[in-house]
Amino acid sequence: MTNGTLYLFIDESGNFDFSLSGTKFYTITTLITHFPWEKSEQIIKLRHRILAKELFPDLSLDYLENCLSKYFHASEDKQVVRNEFFNVIKDMKSIYAHSIVVRKNKTNPSIRQSEKFYPKILGYLLDFVFKSYEYSNLCIILDGTPTNKKCGDFIGAIKYEIKNKNPNTGYFIYFPQSQSNIFLQVTDYINWAIYRKWEYNDFRSYDLIKKFLRTPELDIFFHGDETYY
Repeated sequence: MTNGTLYLFIDESGNFDFSLSGTKFYTITTLITHFPWEKSEQIIKLRHRILAKELFPDLSLDYLENCLSKYFHASEDKQVVRNEFFNVIKDMKSIYAHSIVVRKNKTNPSIRQSEKFYPKILGYLLDFVFKSYEYSNLCIILDGTPTNKKCGDFIGAIKYEIKNKNPNTGYFIYFPQSQSNIFLQVTDYINWAIYRKWEYNDFRSYDLIKKFLRTPELDIFFHGDETYY
């Protein structure tokens, strides 16, 4: 594979409510590429054509103003918008994805806090990157929406994994709002499709993006016998 900077965009779905009232699954997905500009022009064009009502003129101004004018976001976007976004990205040539799935009812209470949970999950995620790709350095970009504490724990876990498993790696970590980065929005869509598959047994969007997964999602607690709720 190509040497040079390898870009990792990371997104998560599901909540930290480890009870019957929370989500059943938590997913974390990294989009991996050397070329984080593929399809950017088409994505920008799509959003502006929709905002100008050249496409889907029946979409409400409330949705356009409060959601789409800011960014594409899979969980908030209307289905017709999701269809078009997936249609743009489904034939991208330069991206791969790797995803970890957590069965929350099998997650030991001792690792449910973000400072314990993230190192456990990101260890699996980054191991795959270290073993599967060639690069001169890493540029890691994650959605800055979570709370400051969660962001701090997330970034700390990444730094720990790099230091202990690939200490010669040069890296940069950024956590902008996803509104500012098109590839974070692409990652959001891919991770959302994976999450929908697991949480709702909904394969419609997953079938469009599964080809980007170099390996099937890693269901890390699948073989565990104990459930906690």
